Amino acid sequence: MFTSTSPEVQSRAKHRTFTADEKARILAAYDAAASALERAALTRREGVYSSLLSNWRRQLAQGDAPKKRGRPANLEAAEVVRLRKELERLRRRLEKSERTVAALGKAHALLQMIAGESSADDERSKVS
Repeated sequence: MFTSTSPEVQSRAKHRTFTADEKARILAAYDAAASALERAALTRREGVYSSLLSNWRRQLAQGDAPKKRGRPANLEAAEVVRLRKELERLRRRLEKSERTVAALGKAHALLQMIAGESSADDERSKVS
């Protein structure tokens, strides 16, 4: 078993990440290598495996973006927020429509009242 004289906790090695430019550069250099020995030297120098290069080629061909780490987005929560906004918009539209109908009802009643007065005036003028 390994024992250390230092009381400090050893840090764990981090996974290396590659930018899209680095991936493209490494793939281009790998494809440009003339022999298998040159390709092997490149993979050792860059610290990558050939399977990783295959994955990068597949991602490039499919146009896949790298997967985000962490919790997946809560799609239901986003849908609830969207539906609440739509509900509020529809409530405002309903209130506006109800005010419009009430105003039209009052205008209709006023027009009927005016029409009733004019017909009563017409009858009075005929009688005299």
